[in-house]
Amino acid sequence: MYLRSEFFIMKSFPDFNQSCFDISEYNKTFERKNVIIHASAKDVCYAEHWGPLSIKCTVKGVEHYQCNNRFYSVDKDAYLIFNHGQYYSSYIYSDAETESFTVNFSSQFQQSVLQGLTNRIDESYNIKSFECIEKLYKYDKAITPLLKKLYWASVVKDPDVEFITEVYYSLLENLFLQQAKLKHEIRKIKAVKYSTQVELYKRLNYAKDFIHSCYMKEISLNDIASVACLNTAYFLREFKKYFGLTPHQYTTQRRLNAARYLLKTTSKSIAEICFEVGYSDVTSFNKLFKKTFLLTPAVYRINKIKSHFSPTNSIPL
Repeated sequence: MYLRSEFFIMKSFPDFNQSCFDISEYNKTFERKNVIIHASAKDVCYAEHWGPLSIKCTVKGVEHYQCNNRFYSVDKDAYLIFNHGQYYSSYIYSDAETESFTVNFSSQFQQSVLQGLTNRIDESYNIKSFECIEKLYKYDKAITPLLKKLYWASVVKDPDVEFITEVYYSLLENLFLQQAKLKHEIRKIKAVKYSTQVELYKRLNYAKDFIHSCYMKEISLNDIASVACLNTAYFLREFKKYFGLTPHQYTTQRRLNAARYLLKTTSKSIAEICFEVGYSDVTSFNKLFKKTFLLTPAVYRINKIKSHFSPTNSIPL
């Protein structure tokens, strides 16, 4: 669906395997246009490919991305940012359809917005080489409302071009201002040089996002430290120092929060939920859940009225 020269909405995933498919021409679309991809699938897989600056969300289900040794699962809890020129692979594999929603920015549009922000971004940032921190971000008041507007604009029969244009400008401005504010978080990293702080911040978040995405699997401390490309002992110390939890404690927290969500929103048995979130022993799972939330999973489910979530929880609509 074409809107006008600089905007394009894709309502289905491309088929890279078609004999007539031209990947270079496909990539040029993203170089020239701001592209919204709003498509659904149960089973789709893409090998490593180039991408523009993008915000990746799922409106329903989970979409998986791999970039080098990093692994991300984009679900109801967070959106993912990739920079212009990044290479990554992706896939969706589920029993129910996953509704994917990605906002892509052309490099020309990116530079135009950045130039307008020159006086609002810290002088230490080089506008021409500005890059976002690639990680999972929680939905917030600055980004989420604008993603919601673009989502609804993409589903109507005749999209309002001027409305989409204005929202695109606001979204990218807020995205870059968000990145500028991250400097305060990065400064919490103990290191002499700012460049070292940035690198360590990225690596610690690579590890945290790996746990977030792979919590249901059996992952070791060495596995997580390897994702961060850090010595295991040093990684353990820095992770706890920055996040206030050890990787094991963070994994446990992630698993139990996932279990709590499933207890509230599904009719799956406690045993099914136990195995789904990464535990192999139901008795141990029950004890750990009770120790954390002061209620057994069964009592927790009874006491909690099933939360009224729409099927589009990732971008609260």
